[in-house]
Amino acid sequence: MLPQIPSEPVLHRAEWIVPVLSNPVQNGAVLVKEGRILAVGAFSRLKADLPAGTRIADHGRAAIMPALVNAHTHLELYAFKGAIDLPRKGFADWINEFFLLRAEIGPEAVAEAASLGRKEMHETGTALYGDITNGALACSPEPAGLPERVTFLELLGFNCGWVGAAMPAGIEVNNGGKYSTVAHSAYSVSPAVIAGAKEISRLRMLPFSIHTAEHTEEMEFLQSGTGFCRELLERLGRWEPEWKPPRTSPVRYLDSLNVLDDLTILVHAVHFDDFDRAIAARRKCTICFCPRSNRYVNVGRPDIEKALACGIPACLGTDSTASNTDLNLFAEAGFVLDQYPGIRPEAVVSMITAAPARALGRDEDFGALNAGLKSDLLVVSLDSPLKESTLSEALVRSGEKGAWKWVRAQAKS
Repeated sequence: MLPQIPSEPVLHRAEWIVPVLSNPVQNGAVLVKEGRILAVGAFSRLKADLPAGTRIADHGRAAIMPALVNAHTHLELYAFKGAIDLPRKGFADWINEFFLLRAEIGPEAVAEAASLGRKEMHETGTALYGDITNGALACSPEPAGLPERVTFLELLGFNCGWVGAAMPAGIEVNNGGKYSTVAHSAYSVSPAVIAGAKEISRLRMLPFSIHTAEHTEEMEFLQSGTGFCRELLERLGRWEPEWKPPRTSPVRYLDSLNVLDDLTILVHAVHFDDFDRAIAARRKCTICFCPRSNRYVNVGRPDIEKALACGIPACLGTDSTASNTDLNLFAEAGFVLDQYPGIRPEAVVSMITAAPARALGRDEDFGALNAGLKSDLLVVSLDSPLKESTLSEALVRSGEKGAWKWVRAQAKS
């Protein structure tokens, strides 16, 4: 049962307000009513001009920030949590174990696991997530409350000549915008299906997600048409003998298929070179990094610093619990702070809030503290008085420890 939505305005005050898209406000406040933000600013200013009947909630030594946004996960794979020993020796080792286990998991287990995965995301501060499904959850109704879902129906089919042939049984191409039709990767989907899926998403102005340059096996396959990916396609009965390798990188290959634009999310981007980054920046693509998944599968280390330096919009995703230990975005952000000391903590906070909300097409509701957005707020405890320069890192570290709580006037609109 959803909590009762207070009809009166509430002014939430804290030592710091972190709007994300503008500078933090010390001794600030967020005015909310019926599930939406009315105003953000200095507490003294907002308090001086409050609507009649406003209740004031003082959160003390804490920071108020927007709830988190997970740009990339596979909720139907939550049933794999703890089932695959991590880390693995590499992609081939991981995918072989994955296929063995997936054959044992039925639809009822998938549905139950998805519910548990949503619960975990809610308990770790996530209000919105991009969910990759291969069909099991494509048409399932969205449960009430948080987190909300942006659904990507991910097609597979290297030997399919058009999008309809790659659609899962019982699911139609014309879906009324309930999900975005996307492609898994350049090594598992034919060029016709990749281009066709992108065209469907583009016509509906929906985000398009594709795994890109995740592992060296993918790089080898596109260069020569040989190696593990070829062997896997043959083993699965998906190989297309007429296909010719483009002899280029995944990014350049996708660019030749006209699928790169400001609605495209390139997931993983582990094996990018400078030319790949230049293309992604020019096409205004977003990159979704999943660095803990990359570490656990042992596919390499993405160069997040260079992507940010090129001005590429970047966000974080947890990937699935088949290749990660949890769906905790605070933990993902903490990993980035530990492994990438050259990245400013402010950028990391943006990568789990504003940037993914924009990539998922939901920045009018989530990802920042601005008037008009949904008032799904996190109040993060602060151990001691902080300067603005240390605030963002403190948010992530407190979030990792679970030192936060929801402050939400929840409403559907």
